[in-house]
This record gives sequence, structure tokens and C-alpha cells, in this order.
Amino acid sequence: MPARVLLNKTQSVCQECLKVVDAEVVSIDEAVYLAKSCPQHGASEMLVWPDREHYEWMKTFSFPFVRPKPFTASQKGCPRDCGPCTGHLRKPTLVEIEITRRCNLRCPVCFMSAGKAEDDLPLSVIGEMFHNIRRQAGVTPGIQITGGEPTVREDLAEIVALGRQAGFEGIEVNTNGLVIAHDIEFLARLKDAGLTGIYLQFDGLTPGVYTRVRGANLLGVKMKAIENCRRVGIQVVLAMTVIDGTNLDQVGEVLRFALRNVDVVAGLALQPAFTSGRFEVGDPRRLNMGDVIFTLAKQCPDLIAPRDFYPLGCSHPICSCGTYLVPSPEGFVPVTREITPAEYRAAFDAESPQGSVLGDILLQRTGEVPSGLSLVIMNYMDAATMDIERLRECSMVVAVPDGRILPFCSYHLTSCSGERIHSAHVESVVPVEAVR
Repeated sequence: MPARVLLNKTQSVCQECLKVVDAEVVSIDEAVYLAKSCPQHGASEMLVWPDREHYEWMKTFSFPFVRPKPFTASQKGCPRDCGPCTGHLRKPTLVEIEITRRCNLRCPVCFMSAGKAEDDLPLSVIGEMFHNIRRQAGVTPGIQITGGEPTVREDLAEIVALGRQAGFEGIEVNTNGLVIAHDIEFLARLKDAGLTGIYLQFDGLTPGVYTRVRGANLLGVKMKAIENCRRVGIQVVLAMTVIDGTNLDQVGEVLRFALRNVDVVAGLALQPAFTSGRFEVGDPRRLNMGDVIFTLAKQCPDLIAPRDFYPLGCSHPICSCGTYLVPSPEGFVPVTREITPAEYRAAFDAESPQGSVLGDILLQRTGEVPSGLSLVIMNYMDAATMDIERLRECSMVVAVPDGRILPFCSYHLTSCSGERIHSAHVESVVPVEAVR
């Protein structure tokens, strides 16, 4: 009989009805699972990490809590009182603003389920959202302008300018690259307005990957988008949605591609697919952050090892991790090999941007951050993997027009039938001021 060891007690949600249920994190034959049971819909176990020893090592990275300014009172309990509520533990470090639900693609994999809905937010509302973010979180969080596909809006440069006028220095646009690949003048206007980066969907290096994940062969489009960013002089982060059986075998080659283009590619974000929203590529084995860490280390043993990745200090240690690759005479090396976990923990600064501990240490040591590649792996949760203990530490959030700032994984949380737990539109919420 498999050896079963209890590691932690938490809460989760039922995949069918989204009711909060008790849950346990357990080790079974040295892999880690989230086990839960709904009185109505039964029990489930979901793999959340492939190796118990590595999982427990990651959890040794603990950082001080810096609570947000709460917007809503905690009455229904997590995850239904998000806003953030009075029970949330970490303040925002990265804020998304959805400016449109329209898109110029219909990707088989899309956590937004984006389509052709004509419900673009007016500029006046977007401006107020920027100011609301500033009131609740200050101007240190990075801003990601997203959708839908934000480049379908001809006034995108004006939106970027609104963000800069509100005081935000780091503003990215999340994009599939279609528009910026074909209209370099549009891209130049974004940069002139104050855009600091492009967060580009980049799922692999073969046409078949894009046909399956995005519904069309977009490889040439991606290459042209990167080249236009190089010509305009704006940095790119490649965002790879990783799916078992589709492109997991390419994570190593995508990393090498990023390093070959480090003059314009500043970062690579690997994102195991989660099943909120639209997911039409069959039923592959669910991947988690640990799967991607070990797979990448196996594909690139000359570049990376599992313990080169340190959890980012802005969230729960199982939610995100990263390292920074810098040039050396032998090629590229992770700076985490020269920084002890104790030094990393001691350098945490709650006022720094998301995941910047490594940059802070390098700046203190040498007076500069050397050119290199930021390598980050995200571990988003859906209804199957939702761990409310992790959710309460979320610092990657989505701003909505009614003033709430919702944790990313609760905002996108859907049941098996597509029911959302939060609306993107104005809801009846209980502001903290109303209960004081």
C-alpha cells in the first residue's frame, strides 16, 4: 500500500460547486498531492508537486507579510470576499487591468475565454482604475495591460499614458503579437507613451505548437514581433503556456532561444496551463511548477538545476519561483548559485517590485544589475488545485472597475461547468468603511 504522509491542512473548493471544503496536502510515495472531499460531489486527489523533498525545501523560503489596505470586509470567507478582504496577507506587487474582452484570435487555450464582446472599458474608467490602484497599493506595483487582446484598441497608447500620468513606472502590455508584428509604428507609439515592456505569448519553436494552442501557425508572427521590439528598443518577456504532450518537450529550447536573443528578450515566464476559462486541447496530465522545474533541469543540465530556482518573495513559496541567468566565460549561469537562501531571505524588501530580491542583492554587491535573463515559473491554481492558504498570500492581482483588486487565481476561478466565482463587472460588495 502506498506510503501516505500528512504535510499540511488547508481548504480548497469543490470543482463542481465551488463550495469551500477542507483539504490536506499529503505525500504519497514521495510525490505531493492535494486531497479533498465535497459532501455532494465526492473526493479527489490532484498531484501538486513531483518530489516531496524539493517541495518541503521550497517551503522553507518564508518572507514577512505586508498586508494590503483592505477594500472589502471578510464576511463570506476566502475566496468569496476578495477585494482584497480584511483576511488577505500580502499587498499587490503586480496588477492587471483588462481593457477589452475582444481578441483577434480564438485560442483553444485561453483562461479569459476572450471573444468578440464589445465591452471595452472607457478611458475615464481606466483612468480612475489607475488612481484606485495607486490609493490602495502605491505606485511600486508593476502594471500589465491585458484583455482579451489589448492591441485591438487603437487608443492603447493613450491608456499607457494614463498609467504613466498616474505615477506607474513599470507598464507592460500582454499580447499575442499579431498587431505589433505588422505595425511597427503602433509599437513605437506605445513606447513613446511610456510602455516599458511587451509580455509576448510564446509557446514554442515549431508551427504545430501554435496550431494546437492558438489555433493558427503563428511562429513567424512571433519572430517578427520580437524583431520589431528590437528595432523600436523595447524589452520583451516571453510567456510560454506549458502543456504536457504539446510543448513541455520544448521548454529547454525556448530557454536557449531566449538566451540567444538576450539583447531584446529580458525574461522568460513559464506558465503550466490551468483549466479555468477555455481549454480545448484534450485532457493532458496537469503540470505544476515542480514538473516544469525538473523538466527544464533535465533538458538543460548545463544551464540549470532544480535548486537554482528560489521562490519569489512576494507570494506563497509554492506559487512562483525564479532565477537570473548572467553571462560568464562558460556561457550563462544562475546567480542563485552565488547567493545563499539565508542571504536571499534577509534581502527581502516589501517595497521592491515583484520578484526583485535577486536584483536587489546584485545592486547592493556591485552597484548595478548585470545584463542577463530573468527566468520565472508561475504556478497558477484552478478549482482542482486551489489551496486557500496559498491564495491568501497572492500578490498578483486583477483590478476591476468597482474598486476591487482581486487575486489572480480567485478572479479566474471557474467550476467545471464554467461558473465564475467573481464577476469582472460591478458587484454588490461590502466596503471596509461600511463596517467600521
